[in-house]
Amino acid sequence: MKKYIIFLFLSIFVWTFPQAQAAPRVDNKAEGKRLCQLGRYSEAKPFLEKAIRQNPRSGALWYMAIVKQHLYDFDGAIEALESYMPALSSDEWLNRADSLMTVLQICQRAYDHCQDVVIIDSLRASREDFFTYYRLGAESGRIQSDEGEPYFENLAADYQIFSTGCGLEDRHRFQGEWDERQPVNGIGSEQFSIINPFLRTDGETLYFASDSIPGMGGFDIYRTTYNPDVNAYYDPERLGMPFNSPYDDYMMSIDETHQVGWWATNRNAPADSVTIYLFLLDDDPLYLDDPTPSRARIDNIAETWREKGGYASLIAELKEAPQEIVEDTRLHIVINDDKIYTSEDQFRNSDALKAYQKSVDVELLIAEKETDLASLRSEYAKASAANKKTLEPRIKRAEDSLFDLYAQLNEAVLRYRRLEQ
Repeated sequence: MKKYIIFLFLSIFVWTFPQAQAAPRVDNKAEGKRLCQLGRYSEAKPFLEKAIRQNPRSGALWYMAIVKQHLYDFDGAIEALESYMPALSSDEWLNRADSLMTVLQICQRAYDHCQDVVIIDSLRASREDFFTYYRLGAESGRIQSDEGEPYFENLAADYQIFSTGCGLEDRHRFQGEWDERQPVNGIGSEQFSIINPFLRTDGETLYFASDSIPGMGGFDIYRTTYNPDVNAYYDPERLGMPFNSPYDDYMMSIDETHQVGWWATNRNAPADSVTIYLFLLDDDPLYLDDPTPSRARIDNIAETWREKGGYASLIAELKEAPQEIVEDTRLHIVINDDKIYTSEDQFRNSDALKAYQKSVDVELLIAEKETDLASLRSEYAKASAANKKTLEPRIKRAEDSLFDLYAQLNEAVLRYRRLEQ
């Protein structure tokens, strides 16, 4: 009887106690894909590994390639993609796989030649106004803002360069007046964005960011130099790691005075934020003998230091560096070695003033014509033999027009100087 009561009690307990629910079966591929698309790559990896063990030809291999790319395991990413490609049949997916393979190979080469950069400081900033945190010495120019979009202005405040979204434009200031913005020759695309230009003090070395394909992923930083023979820039080159990454990398800026540089990236940063890195400039760069994901990702800036204890004194000096120089915007009209006018009101002779004003108009026209001629010469360099014959008389007319304008300018300058003696 006692055993019966115990049995009855246990039966009632079992039936009335909330039943333990069996854990729902996890779709490893779906969960790995979800986490991958959220950018939670480390969390996605074990789910994708399980999915691949269950089905070695699973589409999880595609997401595993992307996961390993962002974890800087480029060999593993290439291996995963190679394992997946035989299962593809549609041209669309084959093209996508080929594009990703190119990206992975670019990343692998950059990783194998990762630069040994000394990063002395970092800070977190909003993606919208990160450039306001760059503290450049005044000699290196200024990063200004036009309706929230950054543009570069040089030390003398007589040159500016802007992004148009798919290209760059610049303008010069002559005699206190800005000319019209003109396209920057050699920099432009109908397919990709081009943003955040910065020109070094040599007036020739230009940096910008672009999401052009193929790249390492997102925006990459590019560098190019000016070719005065054709008034255009050479083909840009993509910077390597750690400056670029599978993430977005923006705006390289160089402080020549303190021999440091700045760049921003959204790796190691939450959404809508970027990390700004401050590094020592090295014109003869060193490269890591044995690159690691930690160094390429910049997990810890102290790993890059060559001085024990860091660079606090240099950082403090940079924080005190002047950011703006108030430019003398007055005119500088040279009459002779002993007389320089800073205003049109100083002209005593009305004909001299008219000659000066004509010289200003001619200077602006010369700048416009020089841009047109440079475009023609650039077009000529790429043209077929038949098109070159068509372009040759146009170039000759442009050269003759410029020659005439230079003569007019010289005549006007000599005239106002002579009349004001």
